[in-house]
Amino acid sequence: MAAKGSTKAVVTALAANLGIAVSKFVAAAITGSASMLAEGVHSVADSTNQALLLVGGKRARRAPSALHPFGYARERYI
Repeated sequence: MAAKGSTKAVVTALAANLGIAVSKFVAAAITGSASMLAEGVHSVADSTNQALLLVGGKRARRAPSALHPFGYARERYI
């Protein structure tokens, strides 16, 4: 149950950060502000981090194998 809630939170944050990044890039294009461009890149980096959290969460749910008899739960934090 908690995993589903955390996945929803990460997806929501990812969508919000992508929207923020787009708005910052638009503002940078309109104003020519280098600071706003840097902030847009920072928002894209935050979005990439959240995408990696989603990938790690999916990989962590794999069933145990002979090589990993205790499962893959720690891969969530790659």
